[in-house]
Amino acid sequence: MTPTKAGTALFVIALVTALAGRILGLLELLILATIAFLALAFAVFYTATTRLDIGVSRIATPARLRAGTTARIDLILRNRGRRRTPVMSAHDQLQDGRGATVHVAPIGWQSEARLAYRLPAHRRGRFRVGPLVLRLWAPLGLTRTNVRAARRTDLMIHPKLIELRPLSAIAGFDPTADQQPIRAIANAGDEFFALRPYIVGDELKKVNWRASAHFDDLIVRQDERPRTGRVTVLLDRRSDVYDGPGFERAVSAALSALYAGFRGGDSLRFLTTTGPAVTDIRTRSELEAVDEQLALIEVSRQASLARSLEQLGRVSGGGTLVVVTGVVSPAVEKAFLRVQRSFGLVVAVSCQRPRHRPADWLLIHDVDETLAEKWTEAISRRRPTTRGVVDPAIINRHPGQSAPESVTQTVGQRPAVAGDGSATGNGSGTNGETPSQAGPAGGTA
Repeated sequence: MTPTKAGTALFVIALVTALAGRILGLLELLILATIAFLALAFAVFYTATTRLDIGVSRIATPARLRAGTTARIDLILRNRGRRRTPVMSAHDQLQDGRGATVHVAPIGWQSEARLAYRLPAHRRGRFRVGPLVLRLWAPLGLTRTNVRAARRTDLMIHPKLIELRPLSAIAGFDPTADQQPIRAIANAGDEFFALRPYIVGDELKKVNWRASAHFDDLIVRQDERPRTGRVTVLLDRRSDVYDGPGFERAVSAALSALYAGFRGGDSLRFLTTTGPAVTDIRTRSELEAVDEQLALIEVSRQASLARSLEQLGRVSGGGTLVVVTGVVSPAVEKAFLRVQRSFGLVVAVSCQRPRHRPADWLLIHDVDETLAEKWTEAISRRRPTTRGVVDPAIINRHPGQSAPESVTQTVGQRPAVAGDGSATGNGSGTNGETPSQAGPAGGTA
């Protein structure tokens, strides 16, 4: 129980009035002081004896909250006591020192009240909400008491997601991608996956007549289709190449690239520069698990982008590589040029303003609103290979060895960094195009 400002002021006035009435011998002043003291005594007795039995539920909408958006927090208060509740206010304490206060009208027996307030989500990570405190006032507002009604809960704020153009085998297929088939609904395949209701357009030879007779409806066989494209996303976690906002943009760009690859139907592979652990993403739930991890990821001092690119270059055989980093040094630029021999397409995204003039193939992501446009432009400049595969002669040749003439005629282009429209090889294009149109076609990186 705590006296309010009004209660404190009334006590001081009652005390002064009583002293003045005693000194001056005025009965009227003594009566006024007595009334004031009785009002204070009643307020203290009311707040000390009032008991609340209220159940509280806290619901955050949307369920997957992302940075840069606003959440709606709904509070459901249910009166489980036998009396009508007094006028109260609900105060939800927030992690950053702020608080949300909502006034609550009296709640009848076995009734509930719904309250709501808005919560801006500025940064990804865990955000503490609560505890929820109900403030109960006595009549006339002379005293109040605080009742803790709900414990603290943590909201998970996920990285900002930017809608990017889907990646779908843009730069050819990874020969190892189909070794990990994805259980996804497809129109054609080789292995049995499940039974499903008939849809107009399905082939009649796919109808399972025994299951159709059992369910009294047409049931067709659903086969699985392995995904043969591969998108590898590498997130640079070095602390010396980012400032605070730069790393937040990098996490957002990496997650957006993963979702773009998933929508395109390719197999996904995610890794960071802090270790050899590689996460293969085959289902929506696995992608959402990586989303949860990225909500809590931080920078690290023990990381090497050049070493990670070198390891990827040794084990990969095609597909698309998306590298999200900060400031790009000359040594890292050389590593990018070396690793492009092992991938059909390399998209390099720098989320930090460069300290010197950046390379033409580097995608600068310093404003969220422009990433989608730059991404579309970068992957559009890469013309797909003729056969949809990366020729092993290109991947496995010695760094000092030029590409065979037959290779450039069959494949059409040597794998290149997205956005690089200048010729770096022998200067000859394919299909009658100029080197600036066809991109690199041989030579060394």
